[in-house]
Amino acid sequence: MNTDLNLLFAVLTMQSGLINSNQFIDACMLWTARRGTPLADLLVERGWIKSGDVSHIQYLIERKLERHGGDPKLSLAALDNDIKRQLTSIDDEEIQRSLGHVPDSTVSPSAAVTVDVPSEKTERYSLMSLHATGGGGRIWLAHDTHLDRDVALKELRPEAGGDGALWARFQREARVTGQLEHPGIVPVYDYGKQSTNQPFYTMRFVKGRTLTEAAREYQANRASGQANPIELIALLNAFTTVCNTIAYAHSRGVIHRDLKGDNVILGDFGEVVVLDWGLAKLVGQSDPFDHDGYEPRQIGRVELTIQGQAVGTPGYMAPEQAAGRPDLIDRRTDIYGLGAILYEILTGQAPFAGSDTKEIMRKVREEEPPPPSRVNPEVPETLEKICLKAIAKNPSVRYERAADLAHEVQLWQDLQRRKAERELDLFFNLSLDLFCVAGFDGYFKRLNPAWEQTLGYSIDELLARPYVDFVHPDDREATVAQQERIAIAGRPAISFRNRYHCKDGQYRWLSWMATPFPEDQLIYASARDITEARLSEERLRESELRYRSVVASLDEGIVLLDADGRFFGCNSSAERILGLSTDEIVDRTNVDPRWVAISEDGSPFPQEDYPVTVTLRTGRPCSNVVMGIYKPDGTLNWVSINSQPLIRADAKTVYGVLASFTDITELKHLKEQFRALKQGKSASQLT
Repeated sequence: MNTDLNLLFAVLTMQSGLINSNQFIDACMLWTARRGTPLADLLVERGWIKSGDVSHIQYLIERKLERHGGDPKLSLAALDNDIKRQLTSIDDEEIQRSLGHVPDSTVSPSAAVTVDVPSEKTERYSLMSLHATGGGGRIWLAHDTHLDRDVALKELRPEAGGDGALWARFQREARVTGQLEHPGIVPVYDYGKQSTNQPFYTMRFVKGRTLTEAAREYQANRASGQANPIELIALLNAFTTVCNTIAYAHSRGVIHRDLKGDNVILGDFGEVVVLDWGLAKLVGQSDPFDHDGYEPRQIGRVELTIQGQAVGTPGYMAPEQAAGRPDLIDRRTDIYGLGAILYEILTGQAPFAGSDTKEIMRKVREEEPPPPSRVNPEVPETLEKICLKAIAKNPSVRYERAADLAHEVQLWQDLQRRKAERELDLFFNLSLDLFCVAGFDGYFKRLNPAWEQTLGYSIDELLARPYVDFVHPDDREATVAQQERIAIAGRPAISFRNRYHCKDGQYRWLSWMATPFPEDQLIYASARDITEARLSEERLRESELRYRSVVASLDEGIVLLDADGRFFGCNSSAERILGLSTDEIVDRTNVDPRWVAISEDGSPFPQEDYPVTVTLRTGRPCSNVVMGIYKPDGTLNWVSINSQPLIRADAKTVYGVLASFTDITELKHLKEQFRALKQGKSASQLT
């Protein structure tokens, strides 16, 4: 099936009510990517029609072709012009070529549907990709072959080509935007007409996201508890930039009339740009496009921000705009739009919403917007008051100038900043820890008083020299390497330790935590004096070494068991007495069946009476318990066992047992020999 027949199939499917206009456009676009698959199969694949519907549509196509002599182009020509306008919005060369040969005698030449083939626009601009579509226009990312740079190329959408009002507004938008030279307004590079005589203009292409997207992302993060306070600061800074941009436009006698977050771009490199001046009004000049009454208008699937005489976007529109009163529109109308943007920053939504455009317009005219704090309880009271004043129903209540609104928001930010700085200074200066701000250049930039108290140097002395000068010579190499990891690799430091020289000649051990801020070339760090703890560690280590030396040298066997009765340590005497290596002892339990023990009378020693078992069960020590233990080689060793509970600091919880045992095998044999001798002597006396 060729392009004409595929298009005819899609159109008749929509006209039959089996798919809607959105599915119609989506299906055609999908077919351009999978041209080898009949469009009918794609519709079935998506589940939009059933396989049985295909034969029905095929029958309708045959009837259409019969009526037009078998020529699909004549069948397409008989279609409604709105459908053909929708098709011309699809950027596909074959579809446009097919439509380009469709005769259309029902429309005058000036309002005819034009075929928009990108390669015919102009030799200078090469279209790269469609960037955005809205209202009556669309924007391409294009390449300027003359100056070898990427630009944004804006043009009227093909289906709007026959709308004289949109055409005139587009031309005025280009002129107004080109006359406003300000960092917050995208500069216009060129203006011209395509081969189809439709206008276009090029401007700087700003990569980024809209203020609406940024505000809603911040509010989503806030709701989930993941918001960074810096996000709100950045949004408010962008807002004041927008206010100042509009203040400039007002100084040039231009009112924007369509201010909303979607018309503000936050560039990837800090740019804040106000776009879409297509509805701008020149103060003191009548607007030929303002008419009485309200008449919603749609082109394709996108509702325009032009609503007959009610010009603007409903959710952000000032009441005088919604009421259709162009005589009341002045710069305070833009103040309302700015207030609506601030409302969106504070809440993530427009001041008004509704089920349809008329409902929203009614609310704008008749109702008060919900206070931002009702939507977001965390909204600061002062910002809420500023916002509600800007979107007051009565224009005389609003701010007189955009600069006044910017000043109020900036003043609140300055107060918050000073408050935060005071709190930081208080915390910074009263902390016993050593706080500092250091530069990537190796010098301290700011130190709190704890430094002077700890090292003895004055703050000025510490600021005057590279900080590595104060580091112990043996620690300098590691300190420099750590500083490079922080500054170059951007990795924070956690528990890095080094020694700092004191003015009295001693050294103090410091434990560091540091975080880099590459954009400021600064490192924020805190250090804690751990000298005493370090000395205690050394003393404990020495004590532990002495303890281990003593334990290792004891003739007594020493074993350690945890709360589950599992052995986790022993000395060499324990290995010798038990006839097992450390590896064979560790991880056995006190009830391991491999322990073969007997009582002094020769009977098996009950495991529940093992001294370590009793101590774990009762929490009490056992002393001088005699037990015979068989080694793996069958040798019987007699031991005297003492078990002591290991108790935590709460004096209640037993977390293990320390058991010591002495090899009394020889002593046991001597006692038996002595007893035998004694018994033998007694027997001889009897005889």
